[in-house]
Amino acid sequence: MNNDILPFWQEIGTSTSIIAKRVSEKLGAPTSHTGTLDPMASGVVLILKGDEYFNKEKYIQKNKTYEFSILFGFDTDTHDGLGLITKTIEDERGLVEKEVAEVIDSFNGLYHQKYPEFSSKKISGKSLWEYKRQGLKVPEVYIDGEISDIKLLSFKEVLSSEEITKIKEQIGSIKGNFRQDEILDRYDAVNFPQTFYKAKISVTMTRGMYVRGLVRDISHKLKTFGIVVDLVRTKDGEYSKENCYLLNDYFSEELKINPHFFEPEYKNF
Repeated sequence: MNNDILPFWQEIGTSTSIIAKRVSEKLGAPTSHTGTLDPMASGVVLILKGDEYFNKEKYIQKNKTYEFSILFGFDTDTHDGLGLITKTIEDERGLVEKEVAEVIDSFNGLYHQKYPEFSSKKISGKSLWEYKRQGLKVPEVYIDGEISDIKLLSFKEVLSSEEITKIKEQIGSIKGNFRQDEILDRYDAVNFPQTFYKAKISVTMTRGMYVRGLVRDISHKLKTFGIVVDLVRTKDGEYSKENCYLLNDYFSEELKINPHFFEPEYKNF
């Protein structure tokens, strides 16, 4: 295994860029990473150092594998739980498992995806999220990739109170400034139905594509709204959890000295 590629298991609430920064500080060497994992997600992130610091592009085309769920019934401006609720469905039509499975299966193959408005994709030197935060018109930008495997793992009806409570607890664990107070206020202001439909999915797709964008597109094709929850990047290329350093182990001494070790001094979205 290449010693200049350090695979870490990122936990919910931790920032990929902060992990890269702390590794750089620990090793006294510049680092980069091969793709940001959203703060509401967990999973494999690859930190590059040494010779591989300059070879980031050669990893761009490797596949990533995720497991996640779609919580149907509402949408946010980020298409995950860490966003402002923008749409809700008061009378959700009865989703049918067979139809959900067929729509999910239809995404196998080539995939032309619009970047989510809250994403790090840069246009004219500015990330799309910066356009959004500044109240500017967000450019429509697309990425072409491929989904080599996607399937429905389970489909069930769940209590909305339990799901919303879990989302709010996760938001409370997020480090940095992500509009948490405003988002939580919006959750408290919405009257949710008693239950939601929830679909658990696994997918392998090319690097650079967003699960949040995939969830948006699956929901639209089903003529409903949904957000991604329980997002886990289970594989990044050849790396899986079994290959990863755990943050609490790798930085055990640093965390003993400073339990706030992974909290950024400042944080851009």
